[in-house]
Amino acid sequence: MNDSTNHQEKNPVYISFCTQKGGAGKSVFTTLAASYLHYEKGYNVAVIDCDYPQWSIHKMRKREAEQLQANAFYQRKAEVLFQKLNKPAYPVVPSMPEKAMTRVSEFLANESEGYELVLFDLPGTVNNESVVEILF
Repeated sequence: MNDSTNHQEKNPVYISFCTQKGGAGKSVFTTLAASYLHYEKGYNVAVIDCDYPQWSIHKMRKREAEQLQANAFYQRKAEVLFQKLNKPAYPVVPSMPEKAMTRVSEFLANESEGYELVLFDLPGTVNNESVVEILF
């Protein structure tokens, strides 16, 4: 990967950070990686939150949007930030693990934005056929 701002590729790279242990920080690491790659390195990133039932990344994004709607001060701050970055926030799409690959295909097919990287936030177990299907 390079740091140029024009990273258009036809097929996105799928990335996931996995461990069998719940509470190990996978959602935090996924959020940090997505933010760094999207905002600092200029890649077009999407996150598929498959960590049902927590959906922590999706719920965090929803809370952030609600807080911005409720507070004009932070709304202005966000507008200035996104104008400076010249790109919107990366999308976070909730999905059941077993539907993740279908969900990401539908999402990418309906988006005009070309995504180069898709990060998956998976549940804290690989003792689930749907998680294994995503990984392989």
